[in-house]
Amino acid sequence: MHSYDEETKGLLRKIIEGQAYRQLMLSNIRGHGIKFLPEVRDKQRIAGALETSLRQFTEVQRLYSELGLGDVVSAVRHKMERVPYPSTRMELAVCMFLCERVSWHALGAYGDSTCREFAAIARTRLSELRELAEPEDSAFYEFAADETNRPLAQQLVNRWLVITLLSLGRPDSSGDARALQLKLRSKGIARIVREYLDGLAPFLAKCGLVMPDVATLGLELPAAAKSVAR
Repeated sequence: MHSYDEETKGLLRKIIEGQAYRQLMLSNIRGHGIKFLPEVRDKQRIAGALETSLRQFTEVQRLYSELGLGDVVSAVRHKMERVPYPSTRMELAVCMFLCERVSWHALGAYGDSTCREFAAIARTRLSELRELAEPEDSAFYEFAADETNRPLAQQLVNRWLVITLLSLGRPDSSGDARALQLKLRSKGIARIVREYLDGLAPFLAKCGLVMPDVATLGLELPAAAKSVAR
């Protein structure tokens, strides 16, 4: 394994912890949410996706340890304790969709990272996500099609939008800029946020929902992302 100086290792610590957090969050939600799926084939699909996600997580865990950073599960446990679990079938549909999307956008910035080991993990994870091709959940569209359900549908989107945006980290920080300079990732967090929010527009339109002003949700976005967050 390549030897990294202390500054680079510190940045890698935060990057790997971010990936571990997102992957554990998605894995835990899949495991918890299986009880909401009525069809056996849907349970089998989510169980297969869970197995794949956990297998990839072991690679993240191994890399963190090999860098001399300790146990990544212990490092992100305090964050995991703040993540709620979906309480209904509809909430599961929303949070799965948004967690998948945010994972896509985050991983896409690391495929050519100068940390070759993490770049390989990112490329493999993206490839496996494509192969899984988990279908969008039509049940939520049907739910949101009823105008009387839309206030609740919008509330669920808002809730999980905050959680997924927070999982990306803080945009426009000195560490964010330095990670770009060292080519640990190819995009700044502000750009990842902007692309993530842009990509949600068709989903929201199809559901008859709107992109909230995230400032009202207690988040502060960089100027580069605010144009699509209103």
